[in-house]
Amino acid sequence: MPPSLTPSRLRTGDVTRITQQTALLERADRREGGQAVHDLALRELRDAVALTSASTTPEVRTALLGAIARLANLTAWAAFDAGRYSQARPLFRLGLATAREHGDAALLCHVATNAARQEIHLRRSVVALELADQVGGRLPAAARAMLAAVRAQAYAVTGDERQMARHLLAAERAYGRVGDLASGPAWTKTITPAKVGSDGGFARYLLGAAAGCYDPQVVADLRRAAEADSAQTRVRAMATARLATVLYRQGERTEADHHAARATELARAVGSARLASALAELRAAAGTPAGAAR
Repeated sequence: MPPSLTPSRLRTGDVTRITQQTALLERADRREGGQAVHDLALRELRDAVALTSASTTPEVRTALLGAIARLANLTAWAAFDAGRYSQARPLFRLGLATAREHGDAALLCHVATNAARQEIHLRRSVVALELADQVGGRLPAAARAMLAAVRAQAYAVTGDERQMARHLLAAERAYGRVGDLASGPAWTKTITPAKVGSDGGFARYLLGAAAGCYDPQVVADLRRAAEADSAQTRVRAMATARLATVLYRQGERTEADHHAARATELARAVGSARLASALAELRAAAGTPAGAAR
């Protein structure tokens, strides 16, 4: 929003508009990938930050901080998904700072775990664990499940099977306590059984790559996530691509070919550098001798 259009007085309706627009962009990101929404999300974020100069009540200012944190998280995530890692980091930092000032531990967890996922993708496990350690306070069960899953993935990158298994168990137990997602924070609605399965499968996938062999459970986890009836196209595509990769490396070419074709089909609707990377691994695995984890 140009400075001339920034209202002198911030009202609840201004914050509601940001929240509604963010929700629309989040849904588009899950369907179409970060490349499709990043630029629009960044413009919306700049407009939202400009509103901090307007006068308002303490209640509305607190709500604005929460809205900015959620939008900064989305914008950073979209940058990460589009492969713009250096651009994502300061956006995640903005999300972390505003979530912390807002005072919502669950929102801080959401931003911190997404920032950690980028570092896991880049195999920077120490940084990922440092981000996870920023989260404290009382959390809803869904948030605890995500935090534990991210820690499991970070430890998997290092090849620490014991810590990975410990945190995966914590994630499964926390998810088992999830009640009605509709009554919790909006972002927790995406924490479906398919998402939890995909996260667990990815942790075991990372461990297999680090250790040189795969736990048999990785195929079951990824198959469940790949076959789930989920509106999150990217989650299914990523799980399907990783499933095909593992099967190729285990010499199960017939089933691997099936899932590779499905992953390629799903990917056509998603603009995601992360997914493109998973497909590149898949193609490399298709030419890898059976029994090789890398």
